[in-house]
Amino acid sequence: MSRILLAWELGTGFGHLGPFLGLVPRLLERGHELHVAAREIAGAAQALGDLPVKLHQAPLCLNTYGGLQEPPLNYSEILMRYGYLEPPMLGAMLRAWRSLIRSADADLLIADHAPTALLAARSLGIARAVIGSPFNVPPPVAPTPNMRPWAAVPTERLADSDKRVLTAINSQLPAAERLEAVHGIFAGVAAFFSGTPELDPYGARDAGDYLGLQALSTGTAVPQWPAGEGAPVFAYLHADYPHVEHALQALAASGARVLVHVLGGNNALAQRHGSARLHFAPGLLDFQRVVKDCALCVCHGNVGTTLGMLQGGRPVLVLPKHLEHFLLGRALERLGAGRVVNPDDPAPDIAAALAAMLGDSAYSRSARALATQSVGTMTDRAIARIEVLAAQGAGSAT
Repeated sequence: MSRILLAWELGTGFGHLGPFLGLVPRLLERGHELHVAAREIAGAAQALGDLPVKLHQAPLCLNTYGGLQEPPLNYSEILMRYGYLEPPMLGAMLRAWRSLIRSADADLLIADHAPTALLAARSLGIARAVIGSPFNVPPPVAPTPNMRPWAAVPTERLADSDKRVLTAINSQLPAAERLEAVHGIFAGVAAFFSGTPELDPYGARDAGDYLGLQALSTGTAVPQWPAGEGAPVFAYLHADYPHVEHALQALAASGARVLVHVLGGNNALAQRHGSARLHFAPGLLDFQRVVKDCALCVCHGNVGTTLGMLQGGRPVLVLPKHLEHFLLGRALERLGAGRVVNPDDPAPDIAAALAAMLGDSAYSRSARALATQSVGTMTDRAIARIEVLAAQGAGSAT
């Protein structure tokens, strides 16, 4: 039996829990002791349910930093917003992560967007792995690459950002442990990427590092679709999406039978837009049943939701909130399995994108073509690799 710590530090939403949830039951069945250090413990507790997993609050940077250039253009410029320009803060986070790792007596750390946890485990000699979206793991090049390839970005800016972050990191590490480049955070780290090489925003890496298209397992409520004619469409939206009202109007006028879950929504939103053809789900639904029943998904490009839909052969219309969502939507467009609206458009034509997808069966054919990954086999391989890593970690600790 090994002790494994699953760590989530940066980013929001259930998508960061999805990769963990795909592995946790299997690892528990095999007798491993599991700990989860989560950025959002309420959501983690709900998702984990009664599973015998020890839950911890992840150490976080709660400071906000002004004067930074917008938008962030590479991985270092993301880290700048989470304490990586303030050496005392970074040192405190490293100290807290080391304490947590020691208290869990972890043989292996598996990180989903948790760079500080990776650095802390590195200094302790703990075996490390990353899981989740490949967007969160830049390739081993310096400077870390521009995440907006359609924009002309001076190399000097990327290099300067890397230099500033690297200086802060190395100021908190002993001389023998200092990094030569920002991507050194991930040196010697095993990878378990969500999705497939075709969906990696940095380009395909080792094919064995991808987990394939995995379905979410959150929620138990039975989906109740509107009656009548029209394709069943599932929409998973956030109430703070700037165009949420516009999106709901487009869905209501689409001619489809729409089932909507709005995270953070309220009764007023449902009263304004609910109708015989558009129903609001009161809570988290049985996601696998939703996938089976629907013909199309409309969401923000959340990794867990998007990959789960693709695994079931369902195309996705992406209404991005963040850069990661937009890049995933662009990949879907290239593959013919979805569309994405421009997040910089002040009045995106969601109705036209929705009508185009509902009126063209080619999107469904492309999505079904993607849904050929042998997820069970990939998961089995991932479990086997994790157990080898954990055993190595336990051996190095003795």
